[in-house]
Amino acid sequence: MIKDTIFQFVCFVTNLGVDEFTPKWERYAEKLINKKSEPVLQQHAGETKTKFRYVSQHEWPDRDFHFIFTNEKRSEHFPEHNVRVVQIGGYIPLQFKKKHSEKDGDIKLLAFVSHDENDLDFYRQLPLYRHLNIHQAYYESCTYGYVLEFFVPEDGADELLQQLKQRPGVEAGIYKECLVPHL
Repeated sequence: MIKDTIFQFVCFVTNLGVDEFTPKWERYAEKLINKKSEPVLQQHAGETKTKFRYVSQHEWPDRDFHFIFTNEKRSEHFPEHNVRVVQIGGYIPLQFKKKHSEKDGDIKLLAFVSHDENDLDFYRQLPLYRHLNIHQAYYESCTYGYVLEFFVPEDGADELLQQLKQRPGVEAGIYKECLVPHL
């Protein structure tokens, strides 16, 4: 499953609350339906400021992956709803330990790491997390070099977040899955 999989990350910058945003995201994400895997919508849940309010994660077998969002002629934004769409790109899993944070009561920290970073051992050696998924950019045009998913017990999440935010070239935040109906 994971070996030949590409994860597409699409981020959203907006002030809309989850009840207002979710229906708009559903209409937008319907084009990305993969019969084998539903997209996952995650909402920023931490107290500290982060660049992206929502992150949509789509799992694709590599032979089926293509940039559906960017092939559209219409705008990449929802200007009438004050939503900006940021295509992060397609990423392959280098290390994949866990899929959902809710199963163990863990909190998910997402870290978007710049292309300049080449020391993945720094992230692997950080304390406080239980599981770490590492996704590496599949295309040169990806916004970040890596997307890291840390699964952390609640009592260590803020401390780990602060450590990540101190690292140059890292955009990080605490995210939780939004409950959305099946598309």
